[in-house]
Parts: sequence; C-alpha cells; structure tokens
Amino acid sequence: MKKKSIIILCSVVAICAIGLITSHFVDWSVNHDEADGNIGKAARFSREEVSEKLTNMEELLQTDSAFKDGIVAAQVVMQTRAAQFGTLADMSNEAAGNIPAFAEVLKEMNANRELVNNVANSLAESAANLNAALSGEECPDLAQSTINASLAYTTLQKQNNLATRFIETTDKYLETAQGDDKLKLVRDQWLEYQQMTAALEGDKASAEALAKKGNLLSAEKALAAVENLDLNAKIVVLQSCELAQNMNVETKLSNAIPQQTLERICSVFRNAAEVTVKSVNDGLALNNQEVEKIFSNALDEAMKNASTEVVASMQKFGLNNVQKMANARIVANAQTLANAQIMKIGSASNVMSAFNAALNNAGKIQNLNQNQNFSLNQTIGNVISQTAAASNSEKLNGKKKKRKIDS
Repeated sequence: MKKKSIIILCSVVAICAIGLITSHFVDWSVNHDEADGNIGKAARFSREEVSEKLTNMEELLQTDSAFKDGIVAAQVVMQTRAAQFGTLADMSNEAAGNIPAFAEVLKEMNANRELVNNVANSLAESAANLNAALSGEECPDLAQSTINASLAYTTLQKQNNLATRFIETTDKYLETAQGDDKLKLVRDQWLEYQQMTAALEGDKASAEALAKKGNLLSAEKALAAVENLDLNAKIVVLQSCELAQNMNVETKLSNAIPQQTLERICSVFRNAAEVTVKSVNDGLALNNQEVEKIFSNALDEAMKNASTEVVASMQKFGLNNVQKMANARIVANAQTLANAQIMKIGSASNVMSAFNAALNNAGKIQNLNQNQNFSLNQTIGNVISQTAAASNSEKLNGKKKKRKIDS
C-alpha cells in the first residue's frame, strides 16, 4: 500500500509542475510561502495576455513546454470529464429510469442531452486540432477551437448540480427502499465526479462533505458492478478513474485498481481506438460490422504487447472480447462504435502522449504534500476557466466567431 501511494503521488507531480509553470500562460502570482500552496488564488489576471498567448498557440506548443503542458492537461481533463458526465447521465437513466423518485432529476438530465452532445463534439474538435498541431501540422483554427472547447466545458459545469441532486435523491430513496448495486454504482460515480470537481475548483469544504457522505459500495462490489457495464460506459468509467489517480484525487474505485495496471488497460484501448479511427477516416470501415472487426483486431494486437497481469485484469473486467462486449446500444447503427467516447479520446494520440510525458517527469520533484496537490489541481481548473474567458477578446473574435453552446 505504501509503495502504491508513492507511485500515485509521483504520477501527479507533473500536474503540479504544470500548475507552477502555467503562470507563464495566465500570469498568476505564486506565493510559495503559503502553507496550503494555494497557487490558484490570484485575484486578477490579464485577459489580454491570455488572448495574446492563444493567438500564437501553434508556435508556443513547439517552443514553450510550460504552455504546452497547461493546454494539454486542460484538454485531457475536460474531455475525460465531459465523457464521464454524458455516460453517467445514460447510466442514471438505466439504473433509475423506472423509479418515480428519480423522475424530476432524470427529466432535467435528459433535457440537457443536446448540450452534452454539443460539448462532446466541441471537445473532439479541439482535441483533433491540438493533436494535429502537436505533430507540427498547420492548424489555423487551433486557438478558436480551444476557446470554444473551454467555453463549452464551463457551460456544462453549470449543470453539476444534477450530480448532487442524483446523489441526494438516491440517499433519500435508499432510506426506505432496497436499491441494487447498479443504482449504487451510479450514485457513487456521481460522487466521485463531484470529488474531482471540488479538487479542480479548490473547494475543500465540498471535498470534505463528499468524503463524509462516502461511497455506498465497497471496492470489491464496485469492481463487480463495473464488470456488468457496456463497453463504452466501462471504458469511460475506467478512464475517469485513471484521471483521478493521475491527479491524486482519492476515490474508492481509483484505490481499488493498481495504477500501473489501469494505465496499461486504458493504453491498450487507446491504441486500438487510434487504429480504428484512422481506418474509418481512410474509408476502410464503411459499416458497423467493419468498424467492430477492425477494433476487435486492433484490440487483439494491442493485447499481445500487454503484460500477463494486464491481460488477466482485462479478462476480469470483460474487456478482452469486442463481440461479447458490444451490445445493442453500442452497435445499433452504422458508425456508432466509431463515434463512441472511447474512440474520440483514444484517437488523439499526440495529446495523450504529451500528457503522459508530463506525468513521467513527476519523479523529478519530491516533498509534495496533499494540500499542494489539491491547490494545484485547482490551477488546472483555472487554465480552463481563463481560456474560456478569452472568448470575449476582440482580437480573437475578429478572427473567427466563437461557436454558440446552448446552456
């Protein structure tokens, strides 16, 4: 356990390094003498300076590692959490759709389905542009798509009260009813989603309140419930768990899976997704059966390079056979699998490589306490919010009109 804690701590240090170095990007003041290391508390920032940096993004991604790490970390956090929000909304409907007590909260969740889809599409676009720019390709829409994505994500975050309502509705319902593990898993996943929200916002009071509520399922029961999810939901939950581990946000599920094993499982699926998306883009997969076959073959190939432990873990989760994993919802119509969140996240291989490179630098920094981790996670949240704020810049608006995301 001690060894695991050290590994998790080291893996998150690069995120903290990002927090320190992104002051170049947003001109935040850094008070190294504060006991809680609260780097994200700058009262003011220059929106014009942010805009100036963003209009020169392509060059800075190649020449300024601090800027690149901040943008890449923000992209991974936003895209993973947006996928998590949409997936948990679907899981909420499946687990509680027939329970009258949940009618109101589910009605509001479903009313926001178009918003969730728009945000996911905006983030997929920004990921594709960032991925291209990191490989050295010219990408004139990079700055605007990055701002659009941040703006879309911050709009989605205004709906986070739905997570809190679902948690509260479940707890009240279970006072007089016997809920199944499927419902409890969704409730616990919303709670872990909000734990990440608290870390990104630097909200210690909320973090403490969520910790006090606690999870309903033990780690063992949570893992068993995850095994029963469909392919897309299963991978999104595991990717969200991986993000929590990387950012040192302690959750029940993240503590239940060895970090190295989880990283390799997610890497296997990202590799398979990258091959599949490239095949779809090249016109090699024209229908869902072809997409499924390519993904299955790519998954098998990726698993050949995985360790015995990882393959065994994938088998335990039921992640080793696409034909068994794919259910009616995943393969209902052509291109559904290709457009699933596992594909959108996995296809941005340059973004993930850059993110992992930042994490791999973690071991160079030591003596980091948990309070500093919390504050520096907040710094990543500030990168996102301040990038979204740059949407009001006349300089950027003059180049291209920002996309409207309905709230």
